[in-house]
Amino acid sequence: MGFFSGMLGNKSAKTKSATSLPRTSTATATRIKNILGIRELESMPMQAARAFQLASDPKANAADFVKVIEQDEALGSKIIRVANSVYFFRGTKATDIEKAVNNIGLNELRCLLTASMLKSLLISKHPLRKQLWANAIAVGICCRNLSRTVENVGSGEAFLAGLVHDIGKLVMLRKLGNLYEKVLARVSFGELTFTQAEEELFETNHIEIGKWVAESWNFPDPVIYAIGKHHDPFPKDEGNKERHCDLAMLVKSADIIAHAKGLGHPSAFRGFQRMHEEQLAVALARVGILEANSASFLNNFLKEYEEEASMFEMEN
Repeated sequence: MGFFSGMLGNKSAKTKSATSLPRTSTATATRIKNILGIRELESMPMQAARAFQLASDPKANAADFVKVIEQDEALGSKIIRVANSVYFFRGTKATDIEKAVNNIGLNELRCLLTASMLKSLLISKHPLRKQLWANAIAVGICCRNLSRTVENVGSGEAFLAGLVHDIGKLVMLRKLGNLYEKVLARVSFGELTFTQAEEELFETNHIEIGKWVAESWNFPDPVIYAIGKHHDPFPKDEGNKERHCDLAMLVKSADIIAHAKGLGHPSAFRGFQRMHEEQLAVALARVGILEANSASFLNNFLKEYEEEASMFEMEN
């Protein structure tokens, strides 16, 4: 069982067979490692594994979180600062981790730990990392909001899938930053997608790499599926399918929404933003958000992103 499996709950167990992809072949994994210039992908550190396992355990209680957070001084300091932020302040200042955990609440704490540990696994000083990370957070938050509009995706599962959907980009930037800068420059005008630009320069793309990384780190099948399929076209049959939107299509909708709103992107990406603005109505409709309700949803999402984004900027 992967570290994340407990987060997914019964909803995912029911649909697992329908959301599995064939594993990356040995030949493809070897080709990816050669492109990235590595012998093997680094293993998940023990502290990260413990935190991921805790964040994934629906039976974990506040005391369990306190015990793990106390073992990481930097994480503990950040959690206390977050607990005393405007978003979580409960009238009494949190001066210790136990009080901070109670102020934040376990659901939000699971998201914080997941984001913190993921970011710690992908340490990079490249300046463009901030851009990719901000977009990952935006898609995670948007996925969590969109999960309320569909019947078969839980909020924890949705946040995780949104957060890691572009993990391949973060790995490519970390390993081959100078070359990946050219990818970002090419897509900024809105004439190429990320996968098109990546394939021109790398002969692979962030979908293929992201799926391999997710398999190597034992992400659950539905999340691996979302990483591998979130750039697929929306299904052509409309009907009432949006109420049963699978995780990949939920991530695709959230990705389009975040890009259309320019979250994580500098002004030079205006062309890329316009390309996604043209897809926005379809993305919202796919998850059951009617045109009459779209402005309200987008306003609420942007407000939530503005309030929450900074607390996911966990220091490394």
